[in-house]
Amino acid sequence: MARLNVKLLAKYFSTATKVKPYDEIPTLPKWPILGHAYLFFPNGKYKLDRLGDAILDLSESLGNIFKLNLNGSDLVVSLNPDDARSMYAAEGKLPFRPSFPALAHYRKKTFGSIGVVPGNGEEWLHYRKAVLPLLKGNIVAAYADDHKMISSRFVNYIRRNRGSNKELKDVFNHLLKFAIEATSVTCPGVLFECLDETLDGSDVSNEITKASVDFMEGMYGTLVEPPVWKIWKTKSYKKLEQSHTVIHRLIADGIEKTKQDLKNNPNKHPFMVSLFENATLTENEVLVLAMEVFLGGLDATPTTLAMALHYLSQNPEAQARAFSEVSTQNQLKYVEACLKETLRMAPSAGASSRYLAEEAILSGYLVPANTLVAVFSPITSRDEKYFHSPMEFIPERWFRENKDKRHPFASIPFGFGARVCPGRHLVNQEMLILLTEILRNFKLDSNNGQVGMIHRMNRIPDQEINIFFTDR
Repeated sequence: MARLNVKLLAKYFSTATKVKPYDEIPTLPKWPILGHAYLFFPNGKYKLDRLGDAILDLSESLGNIFKLNLNGSDLVVSLNPDDARSMYAAEGKLPFRPSFPALAHYRKKTFGSIGVVPGNGEEWLHYRKAVLPLLKGNIVAAYADDHKMISSRFVNYIRRNRGSNKELKDVFNHLLKFAIEATSVTCPGVLFECLDETLDGSDVSNEITKASVDFMEGMYGTLVEPPVWKIWKTKSYKKLEQSHTVIHRLIADGIEKTKQDLKNNPNKHPFMVSLFENATLTENEVLVLAMEVFLGGLDATPTTLAMALHYLSQNPEAQARAFSEVSTQNQLKYVEACLKETLRMAPSAGASSRYLAEEAILSGYLVPANTLVAVFSPITSRDEKYFHSPMEFIPERWFRENKDKRHPFASIPFGFGARVCPGRHLVNQEMLILLTEILRNFKLDSNNGQVGMIHRMNRIPDQEINIFFTDR
């Protein structure tokens, strides 16, 4: 810590004429007690589900760094990738970020522990260490055959569910079913069938899908509404609680089936085995982690795949090049670039935030330790200062031979640092395999207009995405 402070001190004196005090960070007039919350009132200027648009609009008058006072404390907002780098550098060994209080409250009351997503401090570190096997290449590769099988199931699902004109409406909700299946084979280790012809519209399929959607909506509702759920159960809290109960039952049943399967197939289920064999975890903690990994696997996959299909359907040259690659080559360099470009243009994560473990210089201002800072990658990743023609779908920009210099913190869809998404390699494998199978089987077209993003915990498309899947 001392060495880091010495570095900061040296940087401060080397740029002393430029470093400005925290109080000079631009802001808006605030109301007593409410601060700047009035901006997001029901009849206020901005809507919370369009938070990115609000931040971008505020930056036009306040600049790329400014302060908002929310819930009685300051939030420093930055649209400077250099500040993102500085924020992560100052996050400390135990990165602290705002929690999801309703989820933490419910889990603490029900399970005695809260898990890695809403957790902070030593409890977060305890859980984080347990999910690190998800970052190992051999663990991820062990599920490739399952992901190929599920991708084939989804291709058949498309053929059954598209209309007579070959159009599949609202692909996001269909892709959620794919994500449920693809994630469930990893955690809890059994296939939660949502794509089988015999299950279309069944109680089992609907229960899994509805619980997953309700959980995200309940989380979002309890996060943005006044915390009256602490006094009585609001509609959002009930939705969170009820969906969590369903998912808990499904995961618990799945864990028992996986344990039975391991008796006959000891080499299967490598991630779940890593949890079962972790001596630091109680059975209850294994269950909480299994729920978190399952739910975490539903965040980015449906959104990213839906947007990738949208962009490819509207960019025939990119689609033709991707099809040529999957038809003739083993390497999927261009298809991978299509996913990276989708994650640049439409990342599912809306922002990344940290309470600074130590003071930091952000955009020339000295920001004290313990200040909450948020950086908005979905905005910087569409800024022409960091990407040429940022509103155009150009997968080639991600090729190594591309000479354009990219700021490493302008597009960070899975976060960075100690709290980087542990499942990102697994999710990328799922998406790459499915996109490859779809391109091999179908030509993509659409009549969609411009598709934006809204916040529902993470970001999702703001309208239905309808795609024509024509057999090749």
